[in-house]
Amino acid sequence: MDKARFGDLLQSARQRKGYSLRDLAERTGMNYSRLSRIEHGTRPAPGLAEIRRLADSLDVDMSELLVSTGTPREVMQHLLWSERLHARGGTLHGTRGLPEWPHLLKKNTYRVPVVRRDGALCTVALGNAELTVIAFGRDRELTVVIPPEAVLVVREGADTSSCTADNLLSVRIVKRRRLGQVVNLVLAGDGYEVNSLHAERRVGQLGLAEGAAAVAAIQTTAIHT
Repeated sequence: MDKARFGDLLQSARQRKGYSLRDLAERTGMNYSRLSRIEHGTRPAPGLAEIRRLADSLDVDMSELLVSTGTPREVMQHLLWSERLHARGGTLHGTRGLPEWPHLLKKNTYRVPVVRRDGALCTVALGNAELTVIAFGRDRELTVVIPPEAVLVVREGADTSSCTADNLLSVRIVKRRRLGQVVNLVLAGDGYEVNSLHAERRVGQLGLAEGAAAVAAIQTTAIHT
């Protein structure tokens, strides 16, 4: 991550707006001294939510800030697409149609240690499995949220060679619960559980019954950090 480049860009954008550091801190809710250290390159770029607030406050393209952190453009484009998808209306889509949604989302929220980093790509430990996510900063632990509709499930042994998901987790279906025309599958991995949501018709066609061994496929860009 190019801390100096991000800091220079942040400082230039702030000065163009005529804001002091304290003005920017007030507008974004970020700490004044932390912003100063970021501009001077002694602190890494902040997380995605804070970068979004900075971009909005300074009237700059968020992608410009992301590229300055060293994030490859291809990763950045997928990341921004995912953010737009999950930020529609400022709330997670589908909450009005499914009262159980907030509860499932809470169950799919984990505090996990960072195992290794490669720029914005982080590998975290989910139980005894590893998960690839996108996160900025240098925190040793992250809070990750896996939207239940983003968890694709296939029976064990199915061909996943053409699957574009970065995370393929070996799981067992421990619970199958009908929610109207949607089915909630509770998946148990090695040291963790994750909830998924699917159309009832497809669950039946794929033979996803309780007790079945399966593979959960999750796109990196669908995971919130």
